[in-house]
Amino acid sequence: MELITLEQVKQKEHEILKYIVSVCESHGLRYYLSYGSLLGAIRHKGFIPWDDDIDISMPRADYEQLLKVMLSQPDRRFVALTPKSKGYPYHYAKVVDLSTKLMEESLDDFAGNGLWVDIFPLDGVDTAAPTLQKKLAKYFNSCRASASFKQCPPGNKPWKWKACKIIGARTFARLITLCSRRKAFDGAEYVAHMPTSLQDLFPRRLFDEVAKVEFDGCFYDAPAAYDEYLTILYGNYMQLPPEDQRITHCVKAIEVTNN
Repeated sequence: MELITLEQVKQKEHEILKYIVSVCESHGLRYYLSYGSLLGAIRHKGFIPWDDDIDISMPRADYEQLLKVMLSQPDRRFVALTPKSKGYPYHYAKVVDLSTKLMEESLDDFAGNGLWVDIFPLDGVDTAAPTLQKKLAKYFNSCRASASFKQCPPGNKPWKWKACKIIGARTFARLITLCSRRKAFDGAEYVAHMPTSLQDLFPRRLFDEVAKVEFDGCFYDAPAAYDEYLTILYGNYMQLPPEDQRITHCVKAIEVTNN
């Protein structure tokens, strides 16, 4: 059982991205390269050399429509996993490549656990001091994370981990979504990728205009104001971090045969 190389991981994830974008474009749905994927596109014209995943974000309405389309018109290779998917422990969607399987040792296994592209919904948020909804969302997210581990993770209290396992990650994921969907993206003054922590708020105007940016020889949508977006996230984003801070996720995956 031979592991897929880092370059093969990147190639397969890029193929997932191409599929997602093709569905978005055919249905008129908005999407944006985000997080390290956008940073990589601007600074390296592709993956950050030591990175091995792809992130995109979508306004909540477009995100939900994409999932509706992908679930109603399933592809043999690329499948959307959502908080409603059996055993799926996250509160945002992933599109996975069923020709691969992750070799995870610490997290609970679930159907379709292959190489992926993360899709984060963009929700409108208010900028008032932490509200009950924000505090609950952050707490539910910590519970969701705890519930996804096979064994009690470091820093967690065993009783809390056991209680979270009994309630289940899917339940906490649904609660996070309920807390996050407070304001529509369109018309909001500020938006966030994951309103569970809210340390990174973006003026919604950053997403009013779209620019095409290069990523491994292809061109994808990004906020035209990507400089402001990336500065909010990373500060001086064009400066390379010290070598000891260049952290790879070290994804371990194998190829599988689909019948």
